[in-house]
Amino acid sequence: MKFIYKCLKDECTDAIDYSYSGLCRSCTEYVGGEPVVPILRIKHNPNGTLFVAQKASTMGHRAITRKEQAAAQGSATAYRKHKTQLRKMKQARRANPEAFVEPNEHIHDENCGHDIDMSQIGESIGEEE
Repeated sequence: MKFIYKCLKDECTDAIDYSYSGLCRSCTEYVGGEPVVPILRIKHNPNGTLFVAQKASTMGHRAITRKEQAAAQGSATAYRKHKTQLRKMKQARRANPEAFVEPNEHIHDENCGHDIDMSQIGESIGEEE
């Protein structure tokens, strides 16, 4: 994106959009070839609107390094991929629920005949002291 530089004064007669910053030739006052009242050109977007710089992101009280930015982007990408994978799995399960049920799945209960400890959580198993 190429930025343009132009004077912000209303009475400026310079209608040229410059590709570099510097002093406005028509608004700056000169005495003996030296600028007495310098008027700088201001950076604008290519469409002519005033350019507003973004504030630098900070982590804590210092600027984020490129390495930290890459790590944050990588974790965001991994999170996004994980969420997409979960969403697709749920859609597949809704579309074909029979494919996700095992045919010989056994549900354990008190009457199934297995020696499985069916005590409730928080109950004591041994004798109390």
